[in-house]
Amino acid sequence: MKKKKFYLSLIITVAFLIVSVLLTFQIFSARTQTINELNINVINLSRTLDTYSEGVIRQGEMIIKTISSMTEIYGIKQPEIERIRTLLSDQTTFIEQLNNIVIYDDKGNEILAMRNIPRWGRNGADRSFFIYHRNNLSKDIYIGPPVISRTTGKWVITISKRLEDENRMFRGVVVLTLNIENFLETYGKLDIGKNGSISLISDSGILMIRFPINEKFTGKIFSDSLLFTSYLKKSDSGTATVISRVDHIERIFAFQKNKRYGLVTTVAVSTDEALNSWRHHAEILGATIIFLIGCAFFSGGYVFKEISRRMQLNKELANAKESLLSANAQLKEMASVDSLTALANRREFDHAFPKIIQDCAINKKSISLLLIDIDFFKNYNDKYGHLSGDECLRKVAGIIKESLTDLNAVAARYGGEEFVVILPEAEPELAKNIAESITHNIISEKLIHEASPFGVVSVSTGVSSAAATDIDDDGTSLIESADTALYRAKYSGRNQVNTI
Repeated sequence: MKKKKFYLSLIITVAFLIVSVLLTFQIFSARTQTINELNINVINLSRTLDTYSEGVIRQGEMIIKTISSMTEIYGIKQPEIERIRTLLSDQTTFIEQLNNIVIYDDKGNEILAMRNIPRWGRNGADRSFFIYHRNNLSKDIYIGPPVISRTTGKWVITISKRLEDENRMFRGVVVLTLNIENFLETYGKLDIGKNGSISLISDSGILMIRFPINEKFTGKIFSDSLLFTSYLKKSDSGTATVISRVDHIERIFAFQKNKRYGLVTTVAVSTDEALNSWRHHAEILGATIIFLIGCAFFSGGYVFKEISRRMQLNKELANAKESLLSANAQLKEMASVDSLTALANRREFDHAFPKIIQDCAINKKSISLLLIDIDFFKNYNDKYGHLSGDECLRKVAGIIKESLTDLNAVAARYGGEEFVVILPEAEPELAKNIAESITHNIISEKLIHEASPFGVVSVSTGVSSAAATDIDDDGTSLIESADTALYRAKYSGRNQVNTI
């Protein structure tokens, strides 16, 4: 009997030791898993914030390019300047981060500002953006280092563009400033822990924004940091674990370099905070191991029950992980925006079109479809190059989007130089008017196209309308009708609207 008890106790002890080893392995495995999941989270967040920053700056770019074009057309003398003043007065509704828009002449004297300061005159000749444009012939926008606004006394980011006369001589600068406070407010809504940080850095290493803010580092150059000397030389995005030069806290950080503007977004989470949950879990498991070692000699049944419970826990953790991986896969599939034009992409169109048809059919309404094709676009690419072609696509997409403001419409890039617009509950006459408005707005933009007989970028549009109850579920018949109408518009000479 004693021998049997001895062997039983020995078996139970050996079995528990094996379980203890497995639990110890799980502790360290869970640590690795926690860090891996954190890496995924911070890289996804850095990409999201990169998209956010690009969107804000792209809006600013569009505004100052519009103003620059107006100065080239109308000049910067009275009374033409009043037209620009009217445009400036409406810009706060487009960019919530907007601080001010100012036009300076070639001496740096203020000509016009969206927001005036309560003193006579203002001179920006000492500002870095003014010096840059005065000394550089490039007409591209320039994202300058952060400065303190002379309007509000707060930190801002500058986006500026050189102004020239018809002889390409320097005529001044138009500058748009973005409030850093608004970026910080957005960053502050994200859960990155007490010691987490988010930064926006220029491609030359200048710290533009850091959350939480530390003004003594704003505008400082960090081009000698590992981010620029090592990581960005290998890849435009990634993760690493480093000790911050700002506050000497070890963090797991992700970086994402923007391909359009070169800005680098970093998201960092304190390693110590990130492992708090794991550490708490590890302490619980460690205490459990010690407790079960004492209990193993008295109750083999308790040991086996504990093993069974932990196996179930592992199974639940595995199921939870699988669910998370599945959710991440679904999130990736949800990407629905065309990266070039910022309109909905073809996949989103294919997804949304049948649903819109169904809704219109339930309400017994009509539905209309516009197929829009840029005229002689291949000639445009051949003459100006594909980069200019991409810019042309972006501008046309922007005009289409602006033309549909306040309308219940879905615009998407259908493929290549083709765009599609869904007009729910739109009768044929309304659809035709909208199509003609888009065609007129694109021609009015006067985008130079020397390889076109029209001299400017133009579009041909096919319009098809039908009762939703008469359309097949996927809308193929409506698409084919619109395509036929588009063909007729092209065959009839292009730069026109054809309806079916």
